[in-house]
Amino acid sequence: MNTVAVLLSTYNGEKFLKEQLDSILNQRGVSVELFIRDDGSKDSTLELLASYSETHKNMHLFFETNVGVGNSFMNLLYSVGSGYDYYAFADQDDIWEENKLFEAVSMLAQSDKVLYASNQECVDKDGNSLGLRYDINREIHLAPIAILEKNMLAGCTMVFKRGLYEIITVENSRPTEELLRNRLHDVWVAMTASINGGIIYDERSFIKYRQHENNVVGANDGGIVKKIKEKSEKVFNKKFRNGRSWLAKEIFEKFPNQVKMFPLIKVCADTNTFGGKCRLIKNNKLLRKYSKESYLGFFLKVMLGYF
Repeated sequence: MNTVAVLLSTYNGEKFLKEQLDSILNQRGVSVELFIRDDGSKDSTLELLASYSETHKNMHLFFETNVGVGNSFMNLLYSVGSGYDYYAFADQDDIWEENKLFEAVSMLAQSDKVLYASNQECVDKDGNSLGLRYDINREIHLAPIAILEKNMLAGCTMVFKRGLYEIITVENSRPTEELLRNRLHDVWVAMTASINGGIIYDERSFIKYRQHENNVVGANDGGIVKKIKEKSEKVFNKKFRNGRSWLAKEIFEKFPNQVKMFPLIKVCADTNTFGGKCRLIKNNKLLRKYSKESYLGFFLKVMLGYF
């Protein structure tokens, strides 16, 4: 039976965590080891986890200080080790179907791709279905530049092979902590997979993706208020700017040989010179294909240093 290391980062998750723990621990057809890093919870999350660990010997707990969701997941990933056949990310507020991991592992075992990701069934805070996140037959872009421009893959659906784990966790190939405060762990893993073996996407869903007011990332765009807040953060706080070029630059630095096959990544990484900005604008149609930005909006972001 294949072994799967499931990686869960918790933070003040008392409201929905029990359902998720049960759904992970009740997976069928695979052997699960559940690794949980708590990112400094202040509610009863720690007590709940401690209680579960008393009766589930395949749970491994790490109670740590707050570093943010992206760094929390990656720090946990680094600590697990390469002794498992597959690895999977889990969010604290979802619910997994009992065959979620089995279906993912089955598809990966028959493919030369290194990362699996799937659709999601969105549910409200009470677990009532809101329908699939992506319509069946909708094109999900898996190319590196598409992920860089607009990632469509959710970390909570990702399952990946040991080979990708070993690539991701090599010390000199790890993303900086600063980048992970700007772009989350799932985008880094998707980008890394896309240039190191490729991704397989499952249009089916084996996860109930809970939507509620405290989602770090959700299926909807959050409306006009959220959009205004995000744009304001980019204007007034440098750490929220340059998400795309920053990601491209680190991918280029960590995986220079692989990036040779994807020259647009190098173009996106060079935004500090006038020549670099001109090359970005020259390639705007290819980049805007995924971001859906207007030409004027794209032009202004590049020239003002917000790309």
